[in-house]
Amino acid sequence: MATSTDSNEKKIKMLYGVIGALAVLLIIMAVLLSRQKTEYVELVSEHTSLTVERNDLEAELQEMLTQYDALTVDNEELSAEIIQQKEEIASLMEKVSKLDKDDKNLRWEISKLKKEAGTLRSIMKGYLYTIDSLNQQNKQLTNENVTLSTNLTTVTTQKNQLQTTVADQEGLIKTGSVIPAMNMMANGLRVKSSGKQEETNRASRSEMVRACCTLGENRISKSGAKVLYMRIISPEGVVLEDSNSPNATFNYEGVTGKYSSRRDFQYENKPQDLCVFYTVGEELSTGQYIVELYESGALIGKTSFDLR
Repeated sequence: MATSTDSNEKKIKMLYGVIGALAVLLIIMAVLLSRQKTEYVELVSEHTSLTVERNDLEAELQEMLTQYDALTVDNEELSAEIIQQKEEIASLMEKVSKLDKDDKNLRWEISKLKKEAGTLRSIMKGYLYTIDSLNQQNKQLTNENVTLSTNLTTVTTQKNQLQTTVADQEGLIKTGSVIPAMNMMANGLRVKSSGKQEETNRASRSEMVRACCTLGENRISKSGAKVLYMRIISPEGVVLEDSNSPNATFNYEGVTGKYSSRRDFQYENKPQDLCVFYTVGEELSTGQYIVELYESGALIGKTSFDLR
């Protein structure tokens, strides 16, 4: 009997051992399954996120193409540049469509393509700004032409008045009616994508040149409409030409020469602050630039600035 009891106890202990081992195995399997489930969920989430990013990128590129297609451009050079940009966008869209969802470097590839799309977007904003400016100028010129055509008599009268005013100004210059320009300064300007102007001393970044001064009081000078001419002399000794009127000239100090920019203003025989702007046509060279202001054929102010 004792032997039979011992045998049963051993069997029970073995059974408990087997049950314990199975329980441990089940726990291990449960932990492994939980980890696999978590990894699977993370993988699905990552894949979904990358799919959304890729779709958003495709939509952004398609929107850029749509915006370009809606543009109306008469300038041949600008039109050719826009066509090139559209080709680059189409090429980038093809790269996006060929992305492999199982590629281990998919996130890096999408990030790289998004940067390229961002660059193309910035370029497009520049074109939109340029085209809008051209359209505004064309609209203004059209309105001016309509006004001139319908008011020919008025224009003729204004022309005669202007000629009389010029003759009077020449007489006043001889009697010392020159308007002095005080506190004159000049510098280079960079135009940001927002349209805001920012001072710069870098030749490669200078898109405009600005000259500002305070016109002093001169009660001898005749009040009314006047013209301020600006001459910008490069480090090479060449006068920068007006990009809108490259062959335009004016008379000063008994000679005829080119000017860089001009500004019409009203003079009331009292001090007033005034700035003249020049739009850069080609990249400026480094060195010192001399800026001169003329009014009624006389030099009224002179300064300089350096670009590096």
